[in-house]
Amino acid sequence: MKKQPAATQPKPRTRGRPAHSSAQIADMRGHISACALRLFLEEGYAAISMRRLSQEAGCAVMTLYKYFESKIDILRSLWADVFDELFDELEKIAAREDAPETRLNTIALGYVSYWLKHREHYFMVFMSGGISQADVVGFISQGPSLARFEMLRINLDTALGGGTDAEILRLKTDLLLCMLNGIAHNLITINGYPWSDPADLVHQAISGLLATD
Repeated sequence: MKKQPAATQPKPRTRGRPAHSSAQIADMRGHISACALRLFLEEGYAAISMRRLSQEAGCAVMTLYKYFESKIDILRSLWADVFDELFDELEKIAAREDAPETRLNTIALGYVSYWLKHREHYFMVFMSGGISQADVVGFISQGPSLARFEMLRINLDTALGGGTDAEILRLKTDLLLCMLNGIAHNLITINGYPWSDPADLVHQAISGLLATD
């Protein structure tokens, strides 16, 4: 008797939706980030809940958590985007200048000018309400954005003539950041005072920093 062929087993049906591609994930993260940026700028970080953000983004709250761990994770992502934009501009500025001192001055002015041009970004990065010290430390410890500040140290060392003692260079780099952030902060938050021109303030700050002891 002829043996009948075994019946073909049906393929098991996959459950759920197919996994998103990398491009789809990036697009959705970008969409959520854009909605969050608009809400954070208009209403403030502290005033926005994940439910409110989900309504703006047109998705379920649980969908947000598939792309970001928390609301602070979204804000940190926006901070990183701002610093990437800032330092991309500074890298272009640095490439146009050959003289070390002139390059440092130009970078420093570009740093201050960025915040003056994007005041809403300044407030979101440095003055958002509802942010804890742990939230800030968590962002800094991630590394990539902090690493981009290295260009300030490198260009400062070059303007000082190179080979600067490590402790002195660290002190002067910290002082440079304090001066630039201080200039930007005062010009943005105390705009009723007749401040000197930003370029003059930056030039004077750099001249003092490069002066020999």
